[in-house]
Amino acid sequence: PFIQNFFYSFTDYSLLNADKSFTGLQNYKDLIHGKDFFKALNKSLIWVILNLVFIILIGLAAAFIQNSKRLKGVIIFQAFLLLPWILPEVVTGYTWKLLLAYQTGPYYKLLEFLHIITPGEDIFSNDFAAMMATVMANVWRSFPIVGITIYAKLQTLSPDQVEAAIMDGANRFVIFRNIELPHITTALISVSTLCFVWTFNAFGIIHIMTGGGPARATETLPILLQKQAFQFYDYSMASSFAVMMIVILILVVVLINLLLKGVSKRIND
Repeated sequence: PFIQNFFYSFTDYSLLNADKSFTGLQNYKDLIHGKDFFKALNKSLIWVILNLVFIILIGLAAAFIQNSKRLKGVIIFQAFLLLPWILPEVVTGYTWKLLLAYQTGPYYKLLEFLHIITPGEDIFSNDFAAMMATVMANVWRSFPIVGITIYAKLQTLSPDQVEAAIMDGANRFVIFRNIELPHITTALISVSTLCFVWTFNAFGIIHIMTGGGPARATETLPILLQKQAFQFYDYSMASSFAVMMIVILILVVVLINLLLKGVSKRIND
């Protein structure tokens, strides 16, 4: 399928032209000179950055809560923690759409009561609010994998290091910065890389909740690709989008791996 998709990106294959005649780099020229791809790429970058910030922060909080000696019933907490990750993406999308539904959703009423949103305004009719709604839904679904992964890494940290730091008078922030953070850095970068790939390619939640709207405010690259293929039936251009997405992902993952090697070398030294 990958090779076939790559081949289609050099043709003019569409519903109206099933001959798949070779056109060379024309699709990529149209992609570069057009505005749709770069607008969708911009939305994708905003979507990914917002997601990663919240996923990492909430995931770290969940990891340290699990690692706390004061917490009783860790297994029960972990079971509830994994529920968002276990649920299918489509179920998550529909659930959050109902929770934030105009005037009837319980989360909508709560946000309205707290004056976080303008009373009487539909969340999914506002560009920023619609983006944040899809981000929160995806964060809720994704942060458990960070929480579980970092917790597993924290379990390998020697208690003697922490106890020695406490005896030397180190406070909680100093222990986190000088002992725990260096210990979990490689695991954090690795799981963040996976979250980046999953988030960049995410389709279901946005498709269910907003469909790329309002006015294309949440139209990320996967949403645009789907529209090109299954609404406009321009299979060759959709294939070009897919190839460009793969190139972007490869470049970012390579950069992250280089960063990971540098961090690992620094920690070992």
